[in-house]
Amino acid sequence: MSPLSAAAAAAAGNSAIRSTYSSRIIRTSCTKRNRRGDTSTQLGASNAAAATIRGGGGGGGGNNDVSSSSTSSNEEQQKKLPKELLPITMGVFAQMLGEGISLSSLPLYLTALGSSPIMVGAAISCFSIAQMTFAPIAVGLSSKPNIGRSVVLRICLVGAVCSSLLIAFSSSVYGVIAGRTLAGVFAACVPVAQSSVTDILPQNQTTLGLSRVSAAAQLGIVVGPLASASFQKGFESILGIPAKRCLPAVFILNACNAMFVLALMTYIDRRNNDNKTSSPSVGSSSPSESESPVVKESFKSTTSEEKKSNNDIATTTMTTSSSRILQYYAQPILRTITIIVGWTAILSNSIYGLFAPRFMGFGQNQLSATYSAAAILMVATQIVFPKIVTKMGGEHRACTVGILAVATGIGGQSLIRVQPLHSILYMINRVGASIADTSTAAMVASFSKDRDDRSKNLALLTSTRAAARIFTPLLSSKMFELSCRSTRSSSFLPGVPIISGALPFVTAACFCLSIAPLPSILRRAEGRANKRKNDSEKKSLAT
Repeated sequence: MSPLSAAAAAAAGNSAIRSTYSSRIIRTSCTKRNRRGDTSTQLGASNAAAATIRGGGGGGGGNNDVSSSSTSSNEEQQKKLPKELLPITMGVFAQMLGEGISLSSLPLYLTALGSSPIMVGAAISCFSIAQMTFAPIAVGLSSKPNIGRSVVLRICLVGAVCSSLLIAFSSSVYGVIAGRTLAGVFAACVPVAQSSVTDILPQNQTTLGLSRVSAAAQLGIVVGPLASASFQKGFESILGIPAKRCLPAVFILNACNAMFVLALMTYIDRRNNDNKTSSPSVGSSSPSESESPVVKESFKSTTSEEKKSNNDIATTTMTTSSSRILQYYAQPILRTITIIVGWTAILSNSIYGLFAPRFMGFGQNQLSATYSAAAILMVATQIVFPKIVTKMGGEHRACTVGILAVATGIGGQSLIRVQPLHSILYMINRVGASIADTSTAAMVASFSKDRDDRSKNLALLTSTRAAARIFTPLLSSKMFELSCRSTRSSSFLPGVPIISGALPFVTAACFCLSIAPLPSILRRAEGRANKRKNDSEKKSLAT
């Protein structure tokens, strides 16, 4: 090659690097604007980036073609999810199915084994303590390159299988408690699945993927009690198994189901890996073997520049904002929201099981029907959750609306005891909690600096929720007991009129109202940070 040709090739390579880096900045800028709802700006900037990469200005007709094609591709991207999401949701459903069986059946089973109420509470607390401790560890292991999300997800299923078998073959209360503790050690499917979703999906599909994970988890909680009751009745009436051995048989069946899902996940993962190895993707950005050394060197330089740009963007977003809310207080604020919403979940299940029979005259059938209807509504809410976020203008507003719905529902259901208003308020409470939970997880992912930080924050969110389940049942039970001492007003708080049995629900509603503005505060801080970052990018482009 002549010196003139080598110089021309090097100049072309450097031009490609600069144009790709400039397009990266434009795409990053328009992505942040898109989070504030400026869709038209994003499309225009994307077209400009495409024109820059092609190296030509293009006419008006060409821009219109690019705009229409990019719009149609965005619509297709919103509709289709990658195949890698299927084994993730399968693993979440399998583990949460076992949790649904345990939560609905173990208290009565432990009582039949001669357990005291304290031991039943110990079984619940041991699970929560183990989950709070080991969930961050499991997610941290899944972030290591030599392990990965899929391996840890399958390890969690192996732990769920061992837990179900330990409970099934235990004839003592302590064996069941040990089984529940083991289940808590490996109860990290949801945070690992959330981290996987945020890794494999683009930003405009993260909310959709997180809603699918939440729907799978809620579906497992719904199907678990129904499957437990149905199979126990079938084992006793059809197979002639003694009644006291029916629930252990259900746990054995659940372990078999988890092993089947584990084998299916392994097969799907290996098939996907084989397909990726045998046939590289058509749109791969990596250079082929036949390309010139100049193109390969350009690709290496561009990749390093993009990685540096990603790190700079994350650092800028978290450190150069006008307020330090995003850097120091975003994740603690979101965990506070999780604690309060998690407390309402305890009230809506455990304490409502005491409230409804006493003040509404519910029997077991009515109570089970109420729980099932609420759970089905929560699953349906997760299916349409992306549309809810779009109509409300982002996860921030969706979270605020969800928190306000929880406050209205949980406070109103304890004060209004006339049907059907009482049940309607209960459903509003549960649907609002579903929206608030998934919106919080989406904001945790968006306010994280990088992949490892995002995984750590999602794990801490699960640990925070587990920690809340340790003390909130005791606190709620004590408040309910105190509020039931008087028929109309609170005898332990003179001058404060509280209807009997309503104290914990009204208190939780007040806490929800107090945290409702927090998502809006985070949104404003994010807007200021994005504005300053965009201004600095414009100055750097101008220079």
